[in-house]
Amino acid sequence: MFFFLSTAISYAQEKTVNYNVLRNGAVIGQMQFYQNNNNGEVFLKISSEVKTRLIFGINVKTEEGSHFKNGKLISSYVKRHVNGKEKANKTTQLIDSNYKTSDENRKGEIKQQYINYNLMLLYSKEPVSEDKVYSDSFQQFLTIKKTDNHSYRIELPDGNYNDYHFQNGICQKVELHHSLFTINIQKA
Repeated sequence: MFFFLSTAISYAQEKTVNYNVLRNGAVIGQMQFYQNNNNGEVFLKISSEVKTRLIFGINVKTEEGSHFKNGKLISSYVKRHVNGKEKANKTTQLIDSNYKTSDENRKGEIKQQYINYNLMLLYSKEPVSEDKVYSDSFQQFLTIKKTDNHSYRIELPDGNYNDYHFQNGICQKVELHHSLFTINIQKA
């Protein structure tokens, strides 16, 4: 009986990591990263809420999810609301042997045999042997540049960039560099 229980437990592993979202040193929101590994399947979810002021008050709620099976992305989504209005609703799905993307009414296709690493995985797996990462939000591959020991930069198509910092393979801090501001996401 003990052997059966320990075997079952070893196949299903869940973890939740909480992060604080900071701007100019002040906490402006929270982010939660959830991962469930079960018999070759990995389910990821990130949810966040950020409230801040630039010229006027901004409330951003984001939810992202990914499903991998045997190391291959099966589906992902990104939903973002700003001040109660939907600003993003994107999906990527493996259908037959191609990835289909959807962004509101626009449909697309990713010419890739399989996707094995996306931005969400950066929170639980340091990209030691990765040089490209799939962005579910931009629906394209981005280059990973190593900037220091356990630190990496990803330049975004909109001209902004993110720096990821790891300890023991787990993301501890992300610096989001936007042309108007810098946001830090730090493990709580």
